[in-house]
Amino acid sequence: MSVIVFDAYGTLFNVDALQSVAAQFVGERADEFQRVWRDKQLAYAWRSTLMNRYQDFDKLTQQAFLFTLRSMGVHNEQIACAKLIEAHDSLPVYDDVKTTLDALNATSHKLVVLSNGTFRALQKLASAENILFSFDYLLSSAPLRTYKPARAAYQLVIDTTHCEKTDVIFVSSNGWDISGAKAFGFHSIWCNRQNAVSDTLGPQPDNIITDLHELPSLLQS
Repeated sequence: MSVIVFDAYGTLFNVDALQSVAAQFVGERADEFQRVWRDKQLAYAWRSTLMNRYQDFDKLTQQAFLFTLRSMGVHNEQIACAKLIEAHDSLPVYDDVKTTLDALNATSHKLVVLSNGTFRALQKLASAENILFSFDYLLSSAPLRTYKPARAAYQLVIDTTHCEKTDVIFVSSNGWDISGAKAFGFHSIWCNRQNAVSDTLGPQPDNIITDLHELPSLLQS
């Protein structure tokens, strides 16, 4: 039996769905908005821990929205930010998520989510998309007051499931997350949804897939 661990944002939940809301305020620059906001969200997360000034992911997400709105000259930023936060709290899953989870739940694998997001946000998203009970555990790095790719975040999987590192298969669409999980000792599968270039820093993934539909057959091979 293996423990299959999924990242949440960008792997299970479609963060690109925010572009339709962003377009209401920045028009054709919605794609640019998405890139700037996501980069700033992650930068704030890592900066807050390095400065020993931890803030949870919900607060940092709001700050990243405000920064991006201001940098793009949006004047009604508070109204825009409120709508973006609402959308972030109701992200849909990707089309490949539910069928993949159904296939994996038919096996003996344990399924886990490990995210930088707060437990509140994870539970709300998973409940809304009817996948909450597809998982044995929803794990947030928030109680540790740190963020992936810190080793302590990945250790949370071991401490919770009481498995060995060699039993864990880690799946994420984020290259930095894959590098962190692989460096910790997990078997890492990169779901390269965006056909991105592999990171040059850090360990490389054990396997690469383009969507989650490929995961069940890969695990059987």
